[in-house]
Amino acid sequence: MNNCCVQSLGLSLTVIIAALLSGCFAGDATPGESTVSGNPVAMEPSECPVTVPGEPFLAPPPQPSVPPAYYQSVWYGTARLWTMLRPEGQVWRLPQQPQGFVQKTFWWSDQFSVDGEPRPAITVTGRRLDATGVTFTAGNPGTHAVADFGKAMLVGIDIPTAGCWEIRAEYKGEVLSYVVAVSQQ
Repeated sequence: MNNCCVQSLGLSLTVIIAALLSGCFAGDATPGESTVSGNPVAMEPSECPVTVPGEPFLAPPPQPSVPPAYYQSVWYGTARLWTMLRPEGQVWRLPQQPQGFVQKTFWWSDQFSVDGEPRPAITVTGRRLDATGVTFTAGNPGTHAVADFGKAMLVGIDIPTAGCWEIRAEYKGEVLSYVVAVSQQ
C-alpha cells in the first residue's frame, strides 16, 4: 500500500473514531435539559472527551457574573442551572477513599434560595462513559454553601472508579451535565 493510501486510511479511521466518540454525547435533549455552548472535545480514543465550555455564561445577580479568578473557572450552563468548569475542561486527580473518589460539586440556579430551601432538592448522578453499567447517585440531598462565588447548592459525590464520567444534575426540572476525567492522585 502506498503512502497516500496509508495516510487516507489513517484519516478515515480518525474520522470514524471521532464520530463514534461524539455519538456518546449526541442525541435528543431530555425535556428540561439546559442547552449550553460547550461540547465534549474528542482526544485520543484512550482519553476522556471532557466538556470544554464554549462562550462563558454570565450569572444573573445576586451571584457574581463570573467566578472569582482564584477558581480559574468559568460559569457553564444557563440561569436555570449552572456550575463552574475550567476553560480546558475538568480533570480531577483525587485520593482514593474506601467509597471511591470523593468530590464536592457546586451548582447554582436562579430558582434557588438558601433561606427558602436549606436542603435543596437537587439530584446528582454519574455515568461512566468508558465502561458499561457503572453509575452512581449522590447518597445525600444537597446542602448550601455561601462563599465568594455566591450562594450555591453543594452536593458531595462518591465516584466509584477512576475513568471518564458524565456528571448530571437535575434541579426543579432543569438538567445540566458535563464530562470529567477522574484519576487517582
